[in-house]
Amino acid sequence: MLASILVVDPDRAMRGHMAHELRELGHDVAESDDAFTALELVRRKRPDLMLCDFALPDLGGVELLNDVRSIDDLRTMRVMMTSGRANAEDIVLALESGADDFIGKPINMPELRARVGACLRRPANVLQTEEISAGGIRIDNLSQRVAVDDTYVSLAPREYRLLLFMISNRDRVFSRKQLLVHVWDRDAAVGPRTVDVHVRRLRSVLEPFGYETYLQTVRGSGYRFSLDT
Repeated sequence: MLASILVVDPDRAMRGHMAHELRELGHDVAESDDAFTALELVRRKRPDLMLCDFALPDLGGVELLNDVRSIDDLRTMRVMMTSGRANAEDIVLALESGADDFIGKPINMPELRARVGACLRRPANVLQTEEISAGGIRIDNLSQRVAVDDTYVSLAPREYRLLLFMISNRDRVFSRKQLLVHVWDRDAAVGPRTVDVHVRRLRSVLEPFGYETYLQTVRGSGYRFSLDT
């Protein structure tokens, strides 16, 4: 999967080396040497993954991670932490703060490529997200209620899970088989056309608000949720 990646590291040589490796894989890579610039880039570019050093000159990597997680539509962005110390305390702190992975320095580039690939293949974790929004759609993950333009709408449990999953992984294309795995938990009693039925139902709920085009059919591939119509 080709992705948008932000590399944040105060070490220019290391940052450049990591960025080069990721660009060689075809990823769109931006770079920053401090937390302030990184946060601006995150808001503007909304990368799929941020690769962030634990120790930054203006703000710690964990503090930057917390700032990113506080932004509603970026709470599920994937984050990998790096560190030259890589002791158990740093690793535990990073992971407990919401990092998806941790890699110690000096970084082995084949390992970096493998870890980045694995991280990007994993759908964004929505279980720890209390609320997520996109456009005029707001999902309260605690009460499991959905509001569209501040009007609560009624969804069946599986429709809710499908909408939550798609919004949490917006702009990513998922096949029907992948959606069955992630939303229906490999339920053998349902088939691929079940996905089509639920997508149609969701579109009918969103249509009165003009948001049905957010759930897009990608011919020959599957479905994606995107605000770009």
